Amino acid sequence: MTPARSSRQEAITELGLAFRLAFRNLRSMRGRDTHRGEEIGHAQLELLVELCNRGPLHGCELAEAVGVSAATVSGMLDNLCAADLVERTRSISDRRLVVVKLTRRGRRKVEARKALWRRRWEDALEGVDEDEVRVAARVLGRISDVFVE
Repeated sequence: MTPARSSRQEAITELGLAFRLAFRNLRSMRGRDTHRGEEIGHAQLELLVELCNRGPLHGCELAEAVGVSAATVSGMLDNLCAADLVERTRSISDRRLVVVKLTRRGRRKVEARKALWRRRWEDALEGVDEDEVRVAARVLGRISDVFVE
C-alpha cells in the first residue's frame, strides 16, 4: 500500500470512529431524555421540529418523518397534547385521519431549543472556518447516504 493510500485509509478510519462516537453519544442523550421528567425528550422534539418546519401533518406522516412507528408517535402525541405543545384535529377531507399541529407554546418551545442547540453548535465549531464546516456537511451527507443504501 502506498503511503498516500495508507494515510487516506487512516483518515477514513478516524472519521468512522468519530462518527460512531457521535452516534453513540446521540443515542445516549436520547436515552437520558426519557428520564428527564417534565422536560420533553429529543425524540419528542424531533416531532415538534417536523411540525414547525413542515406545518400540520398526519400522524403517519410524522412517524415516517422521524423514523418511528405510528403507535410510538401516538403515545408521544398524547404527552405533547397534555403539555399543550400540539393539538390534534380530524382532517376535513378524510375524517379517518388526525392532523397534528403545533400550538403557540409548542412553537416557542421549538424556537427556544433551536436557539440552545445553535449556540452549542457555534461553540463546538469555534475556530473551524466556514469552508471546513461546508466540507463536513457534505461528508456527513455522504455518510448518511450509506445507511440508506
